[in-house]
Amino acid sequence: MRGKFKLLAVAAAAAGAFAGASVQAQGLEFHGYVRTGTGVTSEGGKQACFGIAPAKYRLGNECETYGEVAFALPFGKSDGAWAKYNLMLALIEDNAASDFESSKDDDFDIASRQHYFEAGGFFGEGAFENAKIWIGKRYYNRHDVHINDYYYWNNSGLGGGIEDIAFGSSVKFAAAYHSKGDDTLASDSFNGLNTQRFSFRVYDIPVNPNGKLETELVYLRGSSPSGNNEGNGYALFVQHMQTGILGGFNKLAFMTGKDAGFGGNWVPTYRDANDGAKGKDWRIVDQLFIAPEGSNWSGLGTIGVQEIKPDDGDKQRWITFGVRPQYNFSDNFSLAVEFGHDRTRTGDGDTAKLTKLTFAPQLALSRGFWARPVFRAFATYAKWNDAAGDAGTGGTFGEDNDGMSFGIQVEAWW
Repeated sequence: MRGKFKLLAVAAAAAGAFAGASVQAQGLEFHGYVRTGTGVTSEGGKQACFGIAPAKYRLGNECETYGEVAFALPFGKSDGAWAKYNLMLALIEDNAASDFESSKDDDFDIASRQHYFEAGGFFGEGAFENAKIWIGKRYYNRHDVHINDYYYWNNSGLGGGIEDIAFGSSVKFAAAYHSKGDDTLASDSFNGLNTQRFSFRVYDIPVNPNGKLETELVYLRGSSPSGNNEGNGYALFVQHMQTGILGGFNKLAFMTGKDAGFGGNWVPTYRDANDGAKGKDWRIVDQLFIAPEGSNWSGLGTIGVQEIKPDDGDKQRWITFGVRPQYNFSDNFSLAVEFGHDRTRTGDGDTAKLTKLTFAPQLALSRGFWARPVFRAFATYAKWNDAAGDAGTGGTFGEDNDGMSFGIQVEAWW
């Protein structure tokens, strides 16, 4: 028994020594995002959501409960080398039960979204003075349009890299490597193929007063022990951001890809390079946000076009435009109105069309388009044509080509 206690004492002392070797800074950070609500349709039943495209206009049109909780633990000191551990988990519920949703029934899910370390302060003065290294799974260079939750560029996943290398007084450079194991295809016939991504990014390039340019090039290739079923390709992102426009900004982005780098906005993050993908794509997205000083008005609008052309398949086209103006009657009460229209077409088929309009009175702790948390009631009307099928509603409206939903929602980030 004494021997066991001695071993425990030695183990405890060793653990303390290792803990002392890690310089942990004060202050665990806690961040997050959540949206949740409930509703009903004009036909009865629970809330239905309308969508026919890679993204849908969000206001009064989100049927799930979704949350992200993120923790960041800092190490080191402010005047020297530092590191930070980051963990983000996503919580998803399909609102199928009143107070108990079980992961066993697929009503509730927990997902790992980010899990990585970053660090800096190693390189002294010069171009690398503010450079950061990172290793793990993280959101990397994601760009979205808020009103339809459309991530038109996303290079996230498991990998590592370095960023914020200074070129002159403002321009920065970053390089990253991502590795995606294609587990669903890791059988004997595929020998565990791995999709590798090499990316190079230049950003904060001043090109005009209050205007900056950013570009990222990603090269994708498959890698397997057998050398079989390997594909390759590239994806390119270019964006101009203009600030100082009526208190807001404008972002104009162009993306294109070829072979393993084509397929729409989910590439490059989710591409399996072994699927023999051959083709090309392009998309243009513009968004304008305004919040004139001294005005009760604010709002965001967007327009986008995407075309995907497989070498051995039909061309796919998507056109979208929408706007969400908001008027603040007071610091705490506002009205948001969202209009969105989507058109999709494959080959010579009929064009599917969907138009959606939402009115949402809102309560928030302060005024402004981005004020969160925000508490909403909403009424949403949608109309679509026969080519749009049931417009993603699961047949809630039968053979009708229009419908309404009503409900309440809260959205917050911190």
